[in-house]
Amino acid sequence: MTLPTGIRLAWHEVPAGSARRDVSRALLAELVPGARFRSLCPACGGDHGRIHVEGADAAVSVSYVEGWAVAVAARGHERVGLDAVPADAAGLERVLPRLKPGGPDDLESPALEVREDAGGSIATTARAWARVEAILKADGRGLTVDARRVDVQGNGDTWTARILPSASRGPSPANKGDTAEGLPLEWRGWDLDGPANVVLAVAVKSAAGARA
Repeated sequence: MTLPTGIRLAWHEVPAGSARRDVSRALLAELVPGARFRSLCPACGGDHGRIHVEGADAAVSVSYVEGWAVAVAARGHERVGLDAVPADAAGLERVLPRLKPGGPDDLESPALEVREDAGGSIATTARAWARVEAILKADGRGLTVDARRVDVQGNGDTWTARILPSASRGPSPANKGDTAEGLPLEWRGWDLDGPANVVLAVAVKSAAGARA
């Protein structure tokens, strides 16, 4: 799978005794030369959380898994999300989004369906969760949003997605303005292979802007 022009991905093993953040920052420096990166937690003000880019028109995201740091940079995009998941991760089906056709508050039948491939590979489940995490990281609110509200469409390496509003509470104030004419934003995403036994997903705001 090849990412569109302007979106670059890289990973590097985290050496024993090294800080994984140092490795991810070095990756970002290679992907966006000359830029500066800072994190600021909106809850506590600490130096962690979503990474902001200074000195370049780009959005970045990082993820960590099994001794690896993975980073993505998307030039010309406001937001990008990346997630890395072990391909053999177990138990993810318990937290994947499953929605009844009746509406986003009715749980059961999957909106983001988990399908095994011809060999019965569990990697399908890992990819489904990587998509959810990538979208929520791109959105900026992460798992403060109920993962069951992520609606993914498409079963190939490329897909689109929306974060459905709560039927009872409406759009989240934390994401106010991230809708057009009251409709959820649309995200565009890609499935990728990472280091050995790791699957990746990358999501950016759709160029179209907002509609499903």
